[in-house]
Amino acid sequence: MRFAWPLLFLASLACAAGCEITSDGSSGDPQTDPTPGELGDGSRLYEVIQPASWYNPEDIESAACEVPSDHHVNVTGQVIVAIDRYDETGEGALGNIYIEDLFADDETPKPFSGVTVFGPAFTPPDLRLFNGDVVDTVGNLQEFLGPGAGKFGSCKTLPEIGGTMTFRFDHGPIEPVTVVPMNGGAARWENILGYENARQWMGMLVRIEGVIVQGTPSNAGGRYNVGIDMGGGISAEDAIKLSNELFDLEHEGPELADGTQFNAVTGVITYFYGFKLAPRSIEDFEM
Repeated sequence: MRFAWPLLFLASLACAAGCEITSDGSSGDPQTDPTPGELGDGSRLYEVIQPASWYNPEDIESAACEVPSDHHVNVTGQVIVAIDRYDETGEGALGNIYIEDLFADDETPKPFSGVTVFGPAFTPPDLRLFNGDVVDTVGNLQEFLGPGAGKFGSCKTLPEIGGTMTFRFDHGPIEPVTVVPMNGGAARWENILGYENARQWMGMLVRIEGVIVQGTPSNAGGRYNVGIDMGGGISAEDAIKLSNELFDLEHEGPELADGTQFNAVTGVITYFYGFKLAPRSIEDFEM
């Protein structure tokens, strides 16, 4: 494991192999003084992110939402499952980090254990981070209702943290949690069907089995996505799509013609006017 006090020559070798991200584009030493305990003494994400009791399907314009105020959180012992290094729109929309509570190997990840860290800062400022690193994050938790130009509607929100991240130790990549099994007919989708069900997996690394591409991929302003066949009677609002938020799915991913089948697809559950499954590379597709 790479703990928080590596020698400088090891840090140089690690960076030479390919630095993932730093707050200022440089490389530097990891944080040297994480709080005591393997996972720290802060909160777990599933303790601070809750079901959306304010969700109101009748408030189409999100005009009277009783969303909780932004509040301070200190979460410790989360593992990085994805770093957004792909600017799909060409507008600099990258840098978000997706973190998930780290559990023991024999434990099943809990719902509400993931979140987006939006535009994070770092301590030290030139900290570099990799997928599989365990981190602590201090900042504000916001239930984002959507851009000012048009809210998500029905008081739907995207939980995200804006704050500062510090390095704890290198755990290595974690396995995704399978949220949709291969068998079970239409009922197999219930775990992620609709906002209230899918919300519990936001920001988490999940695996969906038995994926069949539905329709033709679309590309609007660089946002490339395609539908998943979830059976009949699914509203467009509830349909989950494959998206290119984390890598160049259109040019580096597999063929996504209508009817293409995969044994499973792994990715991060994201939300922005609808739920997406964002694979991180072609390796997240199981033929």
